[in-house]
Amino acid sequence: MQNDKYMPPQPPAYGFSSSPPSEEPQHGYPPQGYPQHGYPPQGYPQQGYPQHGYPPQGYPAQNYPSPPPTGFSPPPAHNYGAPPPPQSYAPPPAPPPPTNGWYTRNRINKPQSNAAGAASLIFLSGGMNIAWSIGFRPYFYGLVTLHMGVAWFIAAIIGALISSLLANKIPKKLVVIFASVLVIVGGIIRAATHYKPNAIEASLYMDGIANGLAFVPTMALVGEVAWPYMRGPIAASIEQMCYTLGIFLQIIYTESWGVDNSYYYNSFSSEQMHGVFSIIFGVIALIIAAFLCIESPVIMLANGEEQRAIDTLRRLQHPYTITTETYVQLEEHKRYLAHNKDLSMSTSLAQAFQAFVRLVYLRALNVMSISGVVFFALFISVLPHYSLYNFMWQYIVFGLCRFLGNFVASFGTESLGRKKPTLLGLLLSGGFCFGIASMLADFPYGAIDSIVYLIFVYQVFASIAFAPSSVYLTEAYPLGVKQHFIGFTYIVEMLVFIIIASADVSISGVKIYFYIVGGLSVFGAILGIWCLPETRGTTLREAQEKFKSMFNRAF
Repeated sequence: MQNDKYMPPQPPAYGFSSSPPSEEPQHGYPPQGYPQHGYPPQGYPQQGYPQHGYPPQGYPAQNYPSPPPTGFSPPPAHNYGAPPPPQSYAPPPAPPPPTNGWYTRNRINKPQSNAAGAASLIFLSGGMNIAWSIGFRPYFYGLVTLHMGVAWFIAAIIGALISSLLANKIPKKLVVIFASVLVIVGGIIRAATHYKPNAIEASLYMDGIANGLAFVPTMALVGEVAWPYMRGPIAASIEQMCYTLGIFLQIIYTESWGVDNSYYYNSFSSEQMHGVFSIIFGVIALIIAAFLCIESPVIMLANGEEQRAIDTLRRLQHPYTITTETYVQLEEHKRYLAHNKDLSMSTSLAQAFQAFVRLVYLRALNVMSISGVVFFALFISVLPHYSLYNFMWQYIVFGLCRFLGNFVASFGTESLGRKKPTLLGLLLSGGFCFGIASMLADFPYGAIDSIVYLIFVYQVFASIAFAPSSVYLTEAYPLGVKQHFIGFTYIVEMLVFIIIASADVSISGVKIYFYIVGGLSVFGAILGIWCLPETRGTTLREAQEKFKSMFNRAF
């Protein structure tokens, strides 16, 4: 370290005898003003070096304005500053921006979906059990007790309550690992038994609790690990698309097995196959959770673990290096955290309640579009062709339509946005609900065969409408109450399932049901023009700001 008496008042001129040859400064550093954690020690070439004081060894010579004072005698060059660091300290260049198409963008950001990907396998198993509970099950279980029909939904409520109470107290990774184990145990119970309703009921409870436990932390985690331009596809594909894929899978293998008319004589039933699928999904989820699950960098920053947050952000993009984008995301997370720390609990609750009302409306309509009443309408529309020995292709097409609409909407939440698909889907699905209800009014003398085709199209637009609701869940609620309100939203969904399943079903009741759903859908589309925000491409902080007001007309 130089003595103060050796420090010249001005830096030496260009060509000073002790200065090293000029070198081109290295590139790849973050813009000035970003945190310098993990950067080389003093003396390494850095942009924005101060213009006063003696330059350290290794700093490129510059054209200084004035010569050193008369009689100045610098000490040997090897005493100036720190020696140049080895080349390995220099961070590699940042990856190209994600503007080269879907494949490149997905490859770079794949760790973000992997971080919460374990829950997608749990939701697949949950979708299968939802389909089983609403009616897509073997013939022997066609008439089950009310408790057995709603067991999965009751268990999901229990899991969501537990997960909401434990919000941020237990690492999300451990919660998902435990949920994966429950899915495996439920699958083993189901696969190891043959026509034992009590075992099926126990399996439903295991899987339901697992889904409730995993849902709350996963939806919160997706919003905090996904980059703004990836949050939409990741959230919608992990939640809505996986649930609908599980429903589709349940319909396919149940119909492929026939209706189990020879259930007692089959050595391996479709219910046992259901258990095998659950075991497979649970094992894969357990492996992904153990090795690929990444905790939220926002929570790490809230706990004062900035270095861990930087390392986490580094591992959320390929290649695993610190880049300019890493620090951009770090600074945004800091602003998001600071913004939420400034909110009082009463303000957070008030903002969350406004978002809760809108999201509950959407999610309840989503439940009503795939409930047991819709299955009953599908069943009576194919009743003239129904037989214990027939392969029911109408059920397969029903599940395919539900999945395809969701698939398209899930990957279009960033290109099309959230608001436009929601409004379009609500408006068109509401219109088809009115068509289904009017045809049911003429049952059994009307064009019964036409009802099934209207139901197919209804499922396509309903799934388009509700896919963006998954993204809204990840970004609408303030941080302090986020997981609690995600849990409350999920619980309301399950309650709607239970209420619908508890009602007596009749032809006239189904007709009134579709009129109500159609009216609520059209009303929601009209109201959504003023009340639903468009959060495409926004950060969590910006999206949360858009949900502050009940009115937002921007598209």
